[in-house]
Amino acid sequence: MSLQNVPFPESRSTPQLDDDWEWQDLDQFDTAARTRALLAVKDLIQHHPAAVMDHDPDWLYTKCSHDKSVKIFLCFARDGSLSGYAPFFVHPSSLSFELFGISLWEYRICRYSITAGPLLPGKVKTEVIFLKLFDYLWKILQERETLFMLGVELDSSFGRFLQNNTNLQKKYRLIPSGQAYCRRLVTLPESFDQYIQGLGYGTRKEVRRILRRLERNPEITINYRIFTTSEDISEFLPLAQQVSDKTYQHNLLGLGIRDDIETRHILAIAAENGWFQGYLLIFDQKPVAFQHGYIYNGTYYAEQTGYDPVWGDKSVGTIVQIYRIRDLINRGITRLDFLYGDNERKRSLSNRYRMERNFHLVPRRFPLGVLAYALRGFNTLSQSGGDFIEKWGLKSKIRRFLRKWSVDRD
Repeated sequence: MSLQNVPFPESRSTPQLDDDWEWQDLDQFDTAARTRALLAVKDLIQHHPAAVMDHDPDWLYTKCSHDKSVKIFLCFARDGSLSGYAPFFVHPSSLSFELFGISLWEYRICRYSITAGPLLPGKVKTEVIFLKLFDYLWKILQERETLFMLGVELDSSFGRFLQNNTNLQKKYRLIPSGQAYCRRLVTLPESFDQYIQGLGYGTRKEVRRILRRLERNPEITINYRIFTTSEDISEFLPLAQQVSDKTYQHNLLGLGIRDDIETRHILAIAAENGWFQGYLLIFDQKPVAFQHGYIYNGTYYAEQTGYDPVWGDKSVGTIVQIYRIRDLINRGITRLDFLYGDNERKRSLSNRYRMERNFHLVPRRFPLGVLAYALRGFNTLSQSGGDFIEKWGLKSKIRRFLRKWSVDRD
């Protein structure tokens, strides 16, 4: 496929769309056209206010393996400027019928996942562009292939399109994945003292008390280590997994960081690109808490965290968070993104938020359409049961019991 009229990145004119334009698969481009298109994509990401790390094709390709791949779809205006960019990470997954976080039955699928949504430059007809994209995807998706929208801002143009466009819903069944949540962020000031002063009075008092109590305790030797290079990975991962294996996320949900070939490969490439940033809190020569994430375009994306529950009374989870924020400020990072989900610690340490939700988008074809219908009904009943438990104050008790049971069992 020829793409001779695609401009180099310095050209960022607002595209004027025609009614007859179409989305195109990057895999169908010849080598020269692909190179020029990716240059235009890089420029778009660099200057787009809604761009996140998962929009970067280099990062997506880093996560590929034998069963994971990347599909990129592009649209160009008649003048050759980039009018739309939609990168999908393709991977094995399932439509899961879950009750209180426990999977009762799964239907294996291949999932096209996109984070936040497509990127559209300038003032364009967003609803028309989005609909054209999903019409194109509906034609190419195979029998067990579905779409997944991760971290969609509900008040964005894409969020409103997903929830309200009736033409989209004629071809796809929209299934929310979990409840809407606050995505917590921290706009980092120039100094750590400024950050502390910006916290709520209760949080500020608690943080100072925790740090003072711990750092002045002569009975505990504290070591805080920072890992950034590819050579650091082989040391960081075993220690981080040692902590992760003790958490309820691992024992109850099977989650956590793993010291395996795939993780080492991803983190090593991230480190080579200057993205990787890992933290380890060590008490008396034993790792008690870890965090790792990625620095990208001035933002730190907090990927995984965990702490040894034996040290929970020392507030090691909060300590490693505070130490990390202090380090990021010293490095000149301007924003910390806590990523998906919400909890009390994120709320207390953040100073910004936005409402997000995750969505399945399942083609209305047999058998996927039937399964999607059943799953949405099951989720509605499950949510009603959860609301009833929450009303009577049992949800937090059940959660604490399950966490304690998982730790005690280990």
